[in-house]
Amino acid sequence: MSDNRFDFLEFGGNTATKAEPNKTIFTPVASLQVKEGASAQQDSNGTWFNAIGLQSTESHRHVAKKWQDKCSPFADFVETVKEQSGSKYDLVLPESKVRLKNSTTLTNDMNITKSGLNSIRSFTEIPSSMVSFLDERGYSDDLTRFINSELNLREQAWANDGKDSREFRIRVRKDDEGDNVRAVVSGRYGVIDNHEAMEMIANALPSMTDALASHISNDGDDIFGNVLLPDYMKSEPDSDYGVGIAFRNSEIKNSTFKVSPFLFRAICLNGMIWGKEDSKNQINQKHLGNINRAELQEQVTHAVMVALTQGNDLLTLLGHSKQVKVERPLQVIAQLSINEGLTIEQGRAWHKGYLESLNEVSGDLHERSAFGVINGLTRSAQEYKGAMRENMETIASKILAPSIDADLQAISKRWGRLSDNASQLKENIVQKYSYVG
Repeated sequence: MSDNRFDFLEFGGNTATKAEPNKTIFTPVASLQVKEGASAQQDSNGTWFNAIGLQSTESHRHVAKKWQDKCSPFADFVETVKEQSGSKYDLVLPESKVRLKNSTTLTNDMNITKSGLNSIRSFTEIPSSMVSFLDERGYSDDLTRFINSELNLREQAWANDGKDSREFRIRVRKDDEGDNVRAVVSGRYGVIDNHEAMEMIANALPSMTDALASHISNDGDDIFGNVLLPDYMKSEPDSDYGVGIAFRNSEIKNSTFKVSPFLFRAICLNGMIWGKEDSKNQINQKHLGNINRAELQEQVTHAVMVALTQGNDLLTLLGHSKQVKVERPLQVIAQLSINEGLTIEQGRAWHKGYLESLNEVSGDLHERSAFGVINGLTRSAQEYKGAMRENMETIASKILAPSIDADLQAISKRWGRLSDNASQLKENIVQKYSYVG
């Protein structure tokens, strides 16, 4: 084995790498380990309980059973996504051959889904709101005529410039109703399908045996979720914490292929994604151009290794946040909701999450602290799915600290500025974000 601890394996016909745990990187931090007398134990009936007294299982002793019940083996999810790929195919056609017969069918008699209709609309200057209006009001003939006319103008303008004709890639799914166009993309679209993305992540994990998939959203086109590795569970007095990765991908232009560090708080099922755009060690691959699978696999492997270490760094940042006082939590929640573009409903859910966290055994750590505000947000994110949940969990890390290696002073300074800005809000605005049970 080489010094960089890579084993070679085959992926998609190319040689890729698989990481083993590097003990020089993943040596457990002493301050984060289960304290003596607080490790997972069995009771007289043989039932396992984790370090904070929550029922667990023999196979995953540190992970609360309540959380395990919401998970599934990651290997099973990878297999499910692979099976779904069997009902999908792409069709490459000249641009001139791709037109609407009506709002639900192409001229080649293929059905077109709403996402497919919106994707073909994106090649015109017609706003999506207009398409929605015409579709909802039953103006199918007008909608068809407008989109086809715009596509004709687009094609003609290209030809007038003396350029060679272009092609569209039609992304299709087969089901009992026939062949359905789920997206129309340009010839420059870079294909990274969901099963390929999941295989790359699986190949990069230190172990697939115990890897768990949680908070999965998979509609066959877009996938979001987390992978937790029980070997990377850490214990703090307030909860067990899981370190892993968050992932997302879209086959129909809705998102990039992204891999980010993820921190999971087992006691209340909360998660936080480190989504800083300045992180050079994350994967945020656009679906554009020719994508070298072998190179991308290497990048994913590196990103996963870094993500597991940054998960520990996130836990350190959370530890600092417990020491940062926030005198008026509702005021700060209102200001941050406005800053981050959350709705009033989502802001109220955030405040509700904060209030609920005060009832935990360790509620004193949450009360009037940055930790409590952040935990309230990640707790409220559980009420949402897919992209919105991912967004809220990413906002949590964004407001937590200015950088992954920030110290207590830097975090305190950030929250001091947040509190100062929030103090300028009018009370009637603040109260709009108050949760009243």
